[in-house]
Amino acid sequence: MTINTIIIDDEENARSNLKLILDDFCPTINVVAEASSAEEARALIAEHNPDLLFLDINMPNEDGFELLDSIENKNFSVIFITAHNQFALKALKAGAIDYIEKPIDIEDLQQAVS
Repeated sequence: MTINTIIIDDEENARSNLKLILDDFCPTINVVAEASSAEEARALIAEHNPDLLFLDINMPNEDGFELLDSIENKNFSVIFITAHNQFALKALKAGAIDYIEKPIDIEDLQQAVS
């Protein structure tokens, strides 16, 4: 089963790093797009109808929670990937299936994907 995915993070290095890890260690993940902002992500979500988002929390203008609040029909799962551990409870209340802290632990990522 292939899981079509969008990576949303304002840091290009973080997006690239996650994509490399996913390519190497999570063969069921198919990254269909990457977004550097909530605005860009909304358009890509509408275009690609992903199964899963890897979503950063702290981004300029709109954070990850504001992005999720702005989407009416959430037909996807969300895994938050962030450097900040203080948002874990809020992420779970927002419906996230997992919350991974940076730097990314490969086993945590594989478990979240499965």
